[in-house]
Amino acid sequence: MSDELWIDLQYMVLGRDVPELFVPHSTYAVVLARNRLSLIGRPLNPREQELRRVIFYLPHHWGVATRVHGRVLDDTYVQFLFSSEVDLFTVLRRGPWVFDNWFVALQRWEDFPEMDFLTSIDLWFQIRGILLPYVSEASVTFIAKTLRKIVHLDFNEETTTQIDFIRVKIEIGITDRLRFFRKVRFESGEGAMIGFEYEKLNKICTNYSRINHDSAHCPYLVPPVYQDDILDVPAAQVFDEGEGSNIYSFLGEKRSAQSSVLSSFSPISQPPRPANPAPNLEEFLAAHPLRTRLSSNSDFLGASSKAKDDNRGKKKIKYEDGECSKRRKGKQVQSETERNTRPRRKVPGVRFYPIEHEFP
Repeated sequence: MSDELWIDLQYMVLGRDVPELFVPHSTYAVVLARNRLSLIGRPLNPREQELRRVIFYLPHHWGVATRVHGRVLDDTYVQFLFSSEVDLFTVLRRGPWVFDNWFVALQRWEDFPEMDFLTSIDLWFQIRGILLPYVSEASVTFIAKTLRKIVHLDFNEETTTQIDFIRVKIEIGITDRLRFFRKVRFESGEGAMIGFEYEKLNKICTNYSRINHDSAHCPYLVPPVYQDDILDVPAAQVFDEGEGSNIYSFLGEKRSAQSSVLSSFSPISQPPRPANPAPNLEEFLAAHPLRTRLSSNSDFLGASSKAKDDNRGKKKIKYEDGECSKRRKGKQVQSETERNTRPRRKVPGVRFYPIEHEFP
């Protein structure tokens, strides 16, 4: 049935043989002009940045929410349509922009984009650690070029008021690895450790220093292989067809001529177990004699009352202060005179009260 359905689908007329439809330029001329005044955005970490929230948040953050319209293009890109050229250039000049602690790359619309469209982002970073005698526009440019293409250098030897750090804007690929330190040595022989501090950088992959994913979902990290997951199975010896196993028996017998291949198909049978003997009641009674029990309940009650009378006849012993009941052999203990007591109730659990304390 499935083969017949597949054959029918192959010969169905789905519209591929129909002559193509010509669309005149007048139908999309207005749209082309409208798209040229727009920005294409690419959130660098779509796993953490929801596209619908991006198109809602960024226009409000730019302060042009009433003059910008955002829309989602696909699972990777968004578009922001501007009403004026001034707003568009202002947003690009104040970049880069961050949403949910991750960068959003922005680039102006291109009618026929190249292969490298939106594959990089412009970042500001600060160069720190250059020795004071070597702080110049030429030395800063030479160091910054080792990273990436320089977009703008915010330094002028005549007008700059501080040289604690130098701000440079460079173009970085969204999949490139960031560098934070670099050893340098000047021609004079002095060396220094130069540090690079990236502005607006909130999160980064700590494994490979990239800005398009977090460390928990790093695609460059090879999962570890634990030795516990690998079974240590000894390699079995392989014999040719018709060759014996060549294993000597424990009794020193000769090699078996039977093929190991044929013997593997017949399971080894276990020896029969002997039947369990029937239980013998006479032997069990002889080994474990039964204990005698009391003949009646009266014997048990009589023994119980006798034990109570013995306890009643004993005198209560009084010990001196600091004396232990576990006395040594032969030590004399003073006994208290027997108090005149009489029973008040003749019921199970009899209580005794002294005569001089009468109770109602």
